[in-house]
Amino acid sequence: MSGPSKKSYRSLVTIVITASCAFLLGRQTKTLELYTTDAFLDANIGIGRFTTDPSSTDSSSTSSLSLVGAQHRLEGEDEADYIIRKSYLHSYAHILPCDNSTIEKNCLLKTQQYFNPTTEQERSSLPSVPWWFQTLLRDIVRNGAYGFWHHFGTTDPAIHFCSIEKVGTTEWRKVFCDLNEEECPNNGGNYPPHCVTGLVGRRCAFMTKKPLPNNAPHAVFLRDPLERLLSAFLDKCVKPAIRRNERHCEPNEVFNPDAKGDPKALPLITNIEESGKQLFAAYLDTMPLKWNVHFVPQAFMCDLYRTIDSKYAFVGDMGKEFMMDLERMANQFGGRLATQLDKSFGYVEGVKAKKFNNTGKQNSHATHAPEKVAKYYTAATVRKGLEYLSIDYVTLGLKVPEWARQMLRDETV
Repeated sequence: MSGPSKKSYRSLVTIVITASCAFLLGRQTKTLELYTTDAFLDANIGIGRFTTDPSSTDSSSTSSLSLVGAQHRLEGEDEADYIIRKSYLHSYAHILPCDNSTIEKNCLLKTQQYFNPTTEQERSSLPSVPWWFQTLLRDIVRNGAYGFWHHFGTTDPAIHFCSIEKVGTTEWRKVFCDLNEEECPNNGGNYPPHCVTGLVGRRCAFMTKKPLPNNAPHAVFLRDPLERLLSAFLDKCVKPAIRRNERHCEPNEVFNPDAKGDPKALPLITNIEESGKQLFAAYLDTMPLKWNVHFVPQAFMCDLYRTIDSKYAFVGDMGKEFMMDLERMANQFGGRLATQLDKSFGYVEGVKAKKFNNTGKQNSHATHAPEKVAKYYTAATVRKGLEYLSIDYVTLGLKVPEWARQMLRDETV
């Protein structure tokens, strides 16, 4: 599989877990595959297979996932790696597995229901997980993270594409709308039902209605999670008019309150709104009270945390090598894709000029987050971001940017 640079975080293993799946139907046999850091593997945790024997009466089998070493940094382990490892083991590692027929929302509902049992006895046997993980399980199944608009596709060339919020979505819609343009003729203002009003100023089809071959490849572009988090904040939270009109900077009770009830009340972000670092920190502290789709980890989109290795023929990186990865995508899939990629992103000139930008030609929706990390991030908010987004680094094999590692090191000097 083509993809980003060396995936230093990901090693697929099946490890010994002692646990009880306290469903209403009783104990069930489960096999849980976990992605762990190389450092975690180096801790010599036993590799085996988790099985809860339905016939067993051993009450000691109701403990949670073994967190060997999770409370302490391993020898030589960077702080960023430790935060990711510890957060993942305490939260995302508890997501229950699903068979191949149970996908996306229906799969995660299984975990949501497991962590919200109906009896006190069942609740008492649950593993302890962070509160923000509980609210993520609550919100992700209803906030649009599994919306149809993440699935793009075309027949020339035949390709499926996973589109992710704040990973060039506006430009990717243009690409696929142009590839499927013939499917949306304007017949006196009447369009086929699958031609929707998107972010491109016209009705168009980013997902073709034509049948795609069963072996049509899947492709996706990923983005550094910390950079994407800041980009979403800059786009949805910084400007009061955007907060008021779009209402994506949630919870709105904090960042966009309705003042009609008490017009004399001061907004909750008074005195911190003018400080980029303080407002960003306040947002990260309160964001999990209501997860907005633009801030949900990339790993959940299109079931990437389950399928990126088995299903995706192309994985690109919306980072410094973005233009080169666009060229690689054009060469790999051919057809009319190369023309549309250049039309939206200008990759041909970008590769020639060795440009390192990760925006489209128009730049109207770009936040230029990579250039603003020092203005908004602190060591504390880096830690918070790594904690929330650990699943992206572990299951998607993304690397922590050096600026974030250095920010953590500088604080401890």
